[in-house]
Amino acid sequence: MHARHTVFDHILFAVLLLIPLIERYITWPRLLARLNTGEEKVRLHFYRASILSQWLLTGYLAAIWAGRPWRWLLLSASSPLRLGLGLAVALGIVLLFRSQRTHALESERAMDHARRQFEYAVPLLPHTAAENRLFHLVSVTAGICEEVLFRGFLFWYLALWTGPVAAAILSSLIFGLGHIYLGVAHVPKAGLAGLFFACVALASGALWPAMIIHAAMDWNSGELGFRILSRPPLPEPGA
Repeated sequence: MHARHTVFDHILFAVLLLIPLIERYITWPRLLARLNTGEEKVRLHFYRASILSQWLLTGYLAAIWAGRPWRWLLLSASSPLRLGLGLAVALGIVLLFRSQRTHALESERAMDHARRQFEYAVPLLPHTAAENRLFHLVSVTAGICEEVLFRGFLFWYLALWTGPVAAAILSSLIFGLGHIYLGVAHVPKAGLAGLFFACVALASGALWPAMIIHAAMDWNSGELGFRILSRPPLPEPGA
């Protein structure tokens, strides 16, 4: 069986290219406007829409992929050694996230520093217990769906034209642009994170370790952000 694009692949590729524009000029401004009006349950609606949209795109991919090998999307079994090493790396990173979060929550100064770092994403972070619980599902959804779409499909789609190295870089760049709604400065950070996920996936021969790391990273950010926002900031020196 020869790998080649279909019209349905081109449609999904076009949608993934349009997402950064939609989120920057439609989704994010609308979220901010609704938050400014004091409308209730805005973040809950936003989280649910994010979960639904990502699973719809992933479901579309599953539907158009019928008859093609799942290994092209790095969704089949890898060699036990490569997969085992990848899962070990993922476990180590998950434990590191937990340790960093524990350290930040035990130190008021560290929390204040983290509060400043998270300032750009305050509208997106959970502010209530209900939002925090749903954000956990958002994190798991992003870990699964974004890895399948960007490190699975998009990498495969681009690699047919550019080869694996360029495909990893380009797919990471598009992933980074997908976070431009948080600010231009966040694009290279998200792009580097995407490139790291791509390296983990390719080294492991499967998406599973990258999914775990991605979900844990978002989960950790949401949990830490929620805990920080639940506490008042430290008073300014001399106050």
